[in-house]
Amino acid sequence: CILLWQKRDTGLLAHFIEQVTDPAERERAWQRYHAIRRFAESGHCRHIQICSHFGERTKWTSCGACDVCGCESQWLLKSMEAEPPARTQLSMPEVTHVHEISTPAPESVATGGDSELRDYIREWRREMSKEQGVPAYIVMHDSSLEDLCRRRPASLAELLGVSGFGERKTELYGQLILDALARFDKGARAARPPEKRSRPAEDTLRLLAEGRTFEEIARIRGRQLASVVGLVAELVERGKLEFQSGWVESDKQQSIESACARLGIRWLKPLKEALPPEISSEEIRLIVARLRQQQLRASA
Repeated sequence: CILLWQKRDTGLLAHFIEQVTDPAERERAWQRYHAIRRFAESGHCRHIQICSHFGERTKWTSCGACDVCGCESQWLLKSMEAEPPARTQLSMPEVTHVHEISTPAPESVATGGDSELRDYIREWRREMSKEQGVPAYIVMHDSSLEDLCRRRPASLAELLGVSGFGERKTELYGQLILDALARFDKGARAARPPEKRSRPAEDTLRLLAEGRTFEEIARIRGRQLASVVGLVAELVERGKLEFQSGWVESDKQQSIESACARLGIRWLKPLKEALPPEISSEEIRLIVARLRQQQLRASA
């Protein structure tokens, strides 16, 4: 099970979503976008996430057969020095099926290695990602980092045996990683605590607690304003965040509430069409979220 996902996919999908003219459909598209992005960027077993999505509970904690769990296809494990057999026109028709055989990663990969070394390599990865302007997982996935610390390669040839390292990644980062390992062996250690995986909801709640506006949060997190407001509205609707009256002007609140009383709160599009143009979709979404939460409390 291998997920093919590129950083540019996020920008492309966001562009298409912004072209949707129906506010309600655009909102649903953003929800789907965030769901698949969380799946793509998650460091948890892909198979477990898929099973959980369909309501299944697994008895195992790691499938050992997806890219997160650190599987490697059998053809990748072959010696890099081996010459591939020559292909001829006569031999090609004989190939009728291609099967990919995955070798599960050893269980010790998840917990192996020295904790100080893991912290040091995480710090190196963080600095490298900032220098190159790419996410940390692009430089090195967590499963690759764990396997690297467990194996502690001493040469480029040995680094090729680490999960997730092919010729291209070894060419880009191989010598830098070996240099980092050598510095660690000489006594270098991480200068600060290891990075913690941030989550959109937690980041947004923290920034709101600091008194940041929606516009500031969108700029800090590198997101569209509609995306930030949509997340806030979702938190309000789920009862995870208290609605703040300062988010929407009082006269606009009254207008939106009146429209909701007439048209209901199931769909946003009729509300937007019935309200003045100066009332934004984001303001409607926030008020509807508060009303839905009140409705849930009343029915509980």
